[in-house]
Amino acid sequence: PKDVNNMLREVGRGMDDDEEVLVYSLDPHSLMDVADTFVAVAKICGVPHRGQILKDEFVSNLNALKDIVTKERDSNGNIKQKNILLFEWLDPPYDGGHWIPDMIEIVGCQVAKAGDKHGSKKSKQFTWDDVYASDPDVVLVACCGFDLERNKKDAISASSKLRPMRAAQNERVYACNGDLNFARPGPKLLGGAAAIARCAFDGDRDVVRALEGLNFMKSTSFEWEKVPIDLLKNGTVCDIEDIADMKDFNDAHKAACDNGKMTYTDPDSGYEVFTEIAHKKRGKCCGSGCRHCPFNHKNVKDKASKIKQPAFLYEGEGRGALKKSLHAANDVKILFFSGGKDSYLAIRALYRKYYQNDKSFVLILLTTFDSVTRTIAHQEVHINNVIKQATHLNLPLIGVPMHRGSSESYVERIRRAVNLVSEGLNGMDKISSLCFGDLHLEHIRSWRESEVSKLGFELEYPIWKLPYVDLVLDLEKSGADIVVSASTKIGVQVGDVFNNFLSQRAEKLGMDGFGENGEFHSLAKVWVVSRDRALGLE
Repeated sequence: PKDVNNMLREVGRGMDDDEEVLVYSLDPHSLMDVADTFVAVAKICGVPHRGQILKDEFVSNLNALKDIVTKERDSNGNIKQKNILLFEWLDPPYDGGHWIPDMIEIVGCQVAKAGDKHGSKKSKQFTWDDVYASDPDVVLVACCGFDLERNKKDAISASSKLRPMRAAQNERVYACNGDLNFARPGPKLLGGAAAIARCAFDGDRDVVRALEGLNFMKSTSFEWEKVPIDLLKNGTVCDIEDIADMKDFNDAHKAACDNGKMTYTDPDSGYEVFTEIAHKKRGKCCGSGCRHCPFNHKNVKDKASKIKQPAFLYEGEGRGALKKSLHAANDVKILFFSGGKDSYLAIRALYRKYYQNDKSFVLILLTTFDSVTRTIAHQEVHINNVIKQATHLNLPLIGVPMHRGSSESYVERIRRAVNLVSEGLNGMDKISSLCFGDLHLEHIRSWRESEVSKLGFELEYPIWKLPYVDLVLDLEKSGADIVVSASTKIGVQVGDVFNNFLSQRAEKLGMDGFGENGEFHSLAKVWVVSRDRALGLE
């Protein structure tokens, strides 16, 4: 009251004695209550039409968000709903109340009810046991009055409390700007709803692409960031690489192995990590996706998410398919595959040249990807999409996770991957070449000839310096959808279909028609056509 009286006193200065300062109290409890306040304030200011316009635009944009997420269905035709727990405070824990539940529900998600069976929309305090029992799919830390950095910092500090949650184990804990997008009942709550949707469907590329395609998303301010929760307690031995690679661990591991040690201290986290010696002593793959697994992650079920060493992510259709095909093959080639148009064109070129004359020909795909994000560098393509490509084409796929915090050279990392094929051949000399989808960049080819050639195999470039017009025609003939997955230039956007028109447009804008200078990258959706057509066999 004292602050209000002081404010009124300041506002009243210079006013006539008979003039009165009017105070209007607005107390919205729901998201639509907030929208109604836009009209109420506009009426007070004498511009009711402007308030109605703002409300209509606000509601329309919320509905646009809702339309996108409710179109996404699971295999049973049900909406892909996520259970969301939003922390308005961490110590002690409070969930979000008032309009927050509406914001969660309007983007097709459900409110994880921690200790509240009746579903009250008031913010409430609960225990951490209540939090664990609610078992949310996604956790948002958007504490009242705090910006993104503060909420991220507090979430990391609360790792010991958050780590038992399934959401933390699945890397689905996010920090948001609570002050900007959640605490204040105004138009910027739209940004909060957008942040909820973006975090809830993070990793679902179709939904994310649709969300980012909304016009208002480009002008709406909202902030969110995934929080790296330490999943292991200090002093325990790290059997799974749940922490991001930052500092070099390869030298530490090598030194430990040279001294016959079972563990070494990770230079970034301080955790104790099992060495390859310890794993060999165990005698088998434990299935956890360990950093130094010497068994090619044989027993890991979710290899796309967990492997830390090169391993086969797809071995062909049917049990023992890879072993049988390698045994029968006269010629085996390994193609460095990114999932994009260039390496896809290389597949088609290799099949035209070799498979037509030798049906025993085996082509193995090799894909490197970031060990933390599980995406392919520059392409912004998740390794799951490459597995989907390999499965549809029925081509064996080796995944090679690249560690940011390792001094192991690229060539040595690739050597590990190639050795997987050599082991499957039981010493038979059938690998005739390593293949690349390079088009015309001389410096890249020169580097490969200098470094990758050290592996001792011939290097092959099946589409080197072929005319772009021929390459575009081959893509059209394949019937596969080629979509832009990443772009660094204005004029080509993520989600654009790559075709002759886009290639020519890029050239007119001063880019390489195939984005070879890093202007844009792509994903080949080969699964939209039959396998034979995608491979050029029909």
